[in-house]
Amino acid sequence: MIYGSQGSQTVAGKTAQTLISTANGRPRLIEYKLSNVGAVTVDSQFEVQLKRFTAAGTTSAVTPASTDPADPGPTLFTVGSNATVEPTYGANTPIDDTGCNPRGIYRWTAYDPRAEIILPATASNGVGFLLVTLGGAITVIVDSKVLQ
Repeated sequence: MIYGSQGSQTVAGKTAQTLISTANGRPRLIEYKLSNVGAVTVDSQFEVQLKRFTAAGTTSAVTPASTDPADPGPTLFTVGSNATVEPTYGANTPIDDTGCNPRGIYRWTAYDPRAEIILPATASNGVGFLLVTLGGAITVIVDSKVLQ
């Protein structure tokens, strides 16, 4: 089952989206897109790092949507958006570090099952999309697809 979800952030140094594991399995991040909404006032890039965390922090809950309407809701992970308390990230260990022009879209897709980003089977652990640099007055959107 594949689930899609979106998260957002408008402040640099804050997390736009978290994918939080349970102890019951190992969900896999298979795709994500980075884009923005808002009036682009400058062509300064925004930068997002995908990082692992060991404590989830505090976010607004997001309900992932299945690509198949007959599927039940996800049981191996939860999703959060717009962190008010940051997750506890590992130091200097980004999985991906991407700078994007605010007029474009960045898309990452696992080219092979071995390239999928696997979340641990440990409660409150997972990955987060940390907005490192914000170019202009925009809202960064993270759109992720997770295989459960």
